[in-house]
Amino acid sequence: GTLAGRICAAAFERGLIIETSGAHDEVVKVLAPLTIETAQFRAGLDTLDEAIANILAPMAQAAE
Repeated sequence: GTLAGRICAAAFERGLIIETSGAHDEVVKVLAPLTIETAQFRAGLDTLDEAIANILAPMAQAAE
């Protein structure tokens, strides 16, 4: 739950609106329209990738 929520918040800070789902909000859900342009979809996925990396980087450093 909290990890997915943090990822969604980081994505929102970057201008991407996504939401959590699942019984405990443990799923990051992307709701792209079927008519989205490929370039726009890729840009959104890049933004999501940035958000995930931003949230997971401190966790990876702590594990070292």
